[in-house]
This record gives sequence, C-alpha cells and structure tokens, in this order.
Amino acid sequence: MIGQRLLVGRRSSFAVSRFCVSRFSTASSSSSDELVATHVDDSTNIATLTMQHGPVNSLSLEMLQALSTSIKTVEANPSVKALILQSSNKTIFSAGLDITEMHNPEMDRLKEFWNSFQQLYLDLYGSRLPCVASLQGTAPAAGCMLALSCDYRILVANPKAKIGLNETQLGIVPPAWLSRQMVDTIGHRKAEISMGLGTLYSPEQALEIGLVDEIIDGEDDAREKVAERSMEMALAFGKILPHAWYANKRQIRGQAIAEMKQNRQQDLDNFVHFVTREQTQKNLTAYLQALAKKKAPKK
Repeated sequence: MIGQRLLVGRRSSFAVSRFCVSRFSTASSSSSDELVATHVDDSTNIATLTMQHGPVNSLSLEMLQALSTSIKTVEANPSVKALILQSSNKTIFSAGLDITEMHNPEMDRLKEFWNSFQQLYLDLYGSRLPCVASLQGTAPAAGCMLALSCDYRILVANPKAKIGLNETQLGIVPPAWLSRQMVDTIGHRKAEISMGLGTLYSPEQALEIGLVDEIIDGEDDAREKVAERSMEMALAFGKILPHAWYANKRQIRGQAIAEMKQNRQQDLDNFVHFVTREQTQKNLTAYLQALAKKKAPKK
C-alpha cells in the first residue's frame, strides 16, 4: 500500500500539540474580501492559508485570484518555511471550479477566469515553499487540482470525503496539464480510467492508489487530527534547507511547468472553444438545473 493510515492518538517524533497549532498564530491577514485568510505562525514560520468562500469554496474568478495573491504574499516573506492549505468548511475542501463562470459566459471574463486558473496552478504547483494540503473534506475536480499541486496530501478518513477528477461526469474534461498531474501522481493507466469515468475516490481508495499520502482516522476529533498532522509535516519539510528543497522540486516539476507555460495560449483557446460549444452549454445547463432541483425545499 502506498502512503500511510494514522490512528487517533498516534504521534510522530516531531509532533506538535493542538495548543501549539491553534494558539501561536501571531501574524494574520485576509485577502480579497475574506475569501482567503492568511496566518503566519511566528514561532514556527509556517503559513496557513484558509479558504473561506462559502458555501463550498467554489473557485470563482475572484477566488482563484485571491489564492494566487495569498500564495505570492506568503512567498515574499523570507522567514516562511512552509505553508498549509486548508478549508474553513468542515466537510468540503473545495468543490472545484465555479460552474456559473462557464455557463452562458461573458467572453472577456471567461478568458480572465481561465487565465487565473492557469496562474493558480503555476503559483501553487511551482511554489518555492513546501505545501501541505490539509484535506478535512471533499475535493473534486479543481479542488483535487489544489491538492495535487501541493507536496503532501492528508485526507480525513470520513467515508463522505471524496477526491478525484470527475469532470467527465459534468460533460467537460480537465486540461492537459491537470491530466498530467493525475498521471504523475497515480500512474498512467489508473489516471486514464479514473478521469475517463470521472471517479471520486473514498479516503481508503485514494490512499491505496497514492492520490493522498495519509488518511486520518477518528470520530469527533478527526478534523483536528488532520490539522495537527498537517502542521507536523509542514514543520518536517521546513527543516530542509530551502535551496535544496526548491532545487529538487524544480527538477521534478520543472518540465511540466515549462510545457504549460509554452502552451498556455493554446490551452486557453482550447478551453474557450470547448466551453462555448452548444453541447457543452447544454450539459452545464442540465447540471445546474439538477443541482437547483436537489437544493429546492421538499414540499
């Protein structure tokens, strides 16, 4: 089995108490109308970015830009050694791209939206900092992209928590650079079937195929355990000399990033062409109608 499963109460040699995780955040800020809260712990030099775009941290144009801004702000602080990406939502990390951005879109905004999505990938996947995805809930589609762009992924072992690239279920497809992330993480054949079927994996399945590195068991305190373990891993990564860490990261991820930059305009053109097709718009309309029907109060 790839990765590891941690039981409640099990601690590593560099464990950090919950008191330390929650109490010593001494520097904080918010960005873009509180879409992302940024906290830097002066005692550990670990930054935490908390997505708080209710209700499900959908990645709208503004949310994408807020995340990029927060990452760049943290990176500009030379004392920061690592960052943790988490959600304020107790059950959802991020529900992925905001579908309404693609439904009957205004062209200029649509292009800016996709360009911002590309930029967030570059900023997070190519960050000089070690990044830990603290997955205390579900992460489908672009929510999964956020996790894949981090260096380590820890998922709560809640059977309702799912992760994967499920775009085909909505009648759309992930871009080539996102597909490559999945291939690089779980292998070509598994990724091909997974993305073709639009599979969302349970925590146990995600651990088995290497989509996440750890899952955390627990009942009432599992969410806190995920946060605690995320801090432990961020501290561990932060002990590595920064230049060595980043050089190794560039060596492994540099080619994918370079290819994405080289093909960025073509990727944008492909996206715009695909999304504005009549059939794609019909699929998105059907999805949004089904979603509205599901949310409607029962009579």
